[in-house]
Amino acid sequence: MSAREEVATYWDQAIGRWASGDHEQPVEMKRWLAAYSGRGDGAVDLSVFPEPYIGRLSGEPPALVMLGLNPGAPAPAFQGMSGVYTERVRSTSYRQWAAEGPYTDEAWEAANGRNKYHRDRLAFARRFTQDDSVTPSDLLFLELLPFHSKRVTAPIQPPRDLLERFIFEPLSELSVPNVFAFGKPWHAAAQAIGLGVGMALSVDWSAKGREAREYRLPGGKTLVVLTQSGYAGPPGADDTVALRLALDARY
Repeated sequence: MSAREEVATYWDQAIGRWASGDHEQPVEMKRWLAAYSGRGDGAVDLSVFPEPYIGRLSGEPPALVMLGLNPGAPAPAFQGMSGVYTERVRSTSYRQWAAEGPYTDEAWEAANGRNKYHRDRLAFARRFTQDDSVTPSDLLFLELLPFHSKRVTAPIQPPRDLLERFIFEPLSELSVPNVFAFGKPWHAAAQAIGLGVGMALSVDWSAKGREAREYRLPGGKTLVVLTQSGYAGPPGADDTVALRLALDARY
């Protein structure tokens, strides 16, 4: 079994159990929870299902891969035991629900308005790939912490074996040249799995304080960690072009 399939199957089973009412955490999830100690708005909310990834983890490769810090604030009407999305997971599987790119669908945006988080990432993907036909279901997002919280208020430091098994080994099987990670905690994650300190990428940024550092992944891929004080998301239009030019200039 491939690493992608193994991890997708793990989450199908773990989140399927949660959706059925069994909320006892598997040992791997207990260890992951212990890697983060956020309080207040940063406290993990276990009344909603975990979201380790959104997109196609198994099957057809995605057009672009982006790594985030965690799945954000909980929405019990969608992710709680009686939630719209929980019902979909319950009737199909986590992977089938996630593969639809659900957070820009009619149900979510009718209740919550335009999903800036996912639509900004979709815009980044289209600009970077120069392909306006890319859809939400063409993208893959993986989270450093798979549990919901309103904010991230403490370091996220998953054990090396969890990072490798659930994130980096599946990534190694994908035929994408670059993986983009948003937020400073990804530097520590890269170093935790032995990728060293990386190398600063020289980019002609328009946004003040934005930085990019690249790490070499197995198979010739590059992990590009993008950071900016107070922001853990993708660059805008001008800086996406500048980033693409900087990456192209290396070859």
